[in-house]
Amino acid sequence: MTILLAASHQPGAGKTAIAAGVAAALARTGARVAACKPLSSAGRTDPDAVYFAGRFRGGVAVTSTDDAAGLDAAANAVSSLLGVNDHVLVEVANPVAGSGLTSALTTGLAARLPARVLAIFDYQSDLSAAAITGGVAPLGDALAGIIINRTPRYRSSHAEALLAEVNAAGIPALAYLPENRDMLSVTMEQLAHHLNGRWELAPDDGDEWVGRFLIGGNIMDSGQGYFGRFAHQAVITRAERPDIQLACLMQDTRCLVLTGGARPTEYIRVEAAKRSVPVLLVDGNTVATADAVGDMMGAVVSHSPHKAELMAGLLAERMDVSALLS
Repeated sequence: MTILLAASHQPGAGKTAIAAGVAAALARTGARVAACKPLSSAGRTDPDAVYFAGRFRGGVAVTSTDDAAGLDAAANAVSSLLGVNDHVLVEVANPVAGSGLTSALTTGLAARLPARVLAIFDYQSDLSAAAITGGVAPLGDALAGIIINRTPRYRSSHAEALLAEVNAAGIPALAYLPENRDMLSVTMEQLAHHLNGRWELAPDDGDEWVGRFLIGGNIMDSGQGYFGRFAHQAVITRAERPDIQLACLMQDTRCLVLTGGARPTEYIRVEAAKRSVPVLLVDGNTVATADAVGDMMGAVVSHSPHKAELMAGLLAERMDVSALLS
C-alpha cells in the first residue's frame, strides 16, 4: 500500500493533472486507487477536491487550515482512504510563495503519513539541475522522484539533459512530459456554458470534448483539406452558411458552433443528427465567439475523465509508473 504526495515548486505546475494521471495509470493494473486533496484554503468547495471525490472516490477537502490541527485532520483523512484502497494520490495545496517543495504543507503531511513525495516542476527555459536538486534535497528519502511537466517539443533536448544531470546527482528523475494540446481541451458542457449558448442538437454526453477550434469562413482550401486536418475539432461559423457547415460535417467535426443566433437549415439539422454532431447556437458574431473561446482556452482545468486517461498514457510512455510504488 502506497501514499504519494503530488507537490510542486510553484502553483500551476500541473499537480492535479499528474495526480489524476498516476491514479488512472495505477487503476489500469487492477489496483484500487483513490486521489484526494484533503487540505485547501477553499475548504470543501475546492474544485480539485470535488473532482477527485467524484472521479477517484477521494473525498472532498476536510480542512482549510494548515496549522498542526489542520495537518492532523488532513493526514487522518488520507489514512482512512488507505484502509480501503491499495494506493492513494494526494495533491498538496499550492505552496506559500518562496517555500516551494519545502512548504509546511508538504513536509507536514510527509511527517504524518507513510508517504513519499512526487515532485513536479513546470518546465521553464531557465530551469536548472541545481534548482531541481536544491529544491528536493530537504525531502531526503521521502522523495519518490521528479517530473518535469509541459516541456515544449523544441526544448526536449534541454529537458533530457536536466534529467541526466539530476540522475547523476543521485536524485531519481523520472520523466519529462511534453506539452499536449489535448490537455487544453474543453467539454461540450463547458463550451456551452462559457458561450452562453443553447443546443439546437444536444450532445449525447456533456463530457465529450473538443481540442481545436476552426473558423469556417471564406477559405481557399478544399473542405477536406481545411476541415479534415484535425480530430476532436469544433467549427465556428455563421448560421447562414450551410455550405461551410456541410463541409464541416463531412470531416471529423465534433461540434458545430453557429453564430448570429439563427437556426440552421433543415438539411443541416438532419445531416448533423445523422452524424451525431452537436449543434450549438450563440447570439454573438463569429469574431466575438472566437475571442470568447480564446479566453476560455486560457483558463481550462484538468477536471475531465479523458484528461486523466490522456495523462496516464503520457506517463506510461515516459516512465515506469509502478516504480513510484517501490
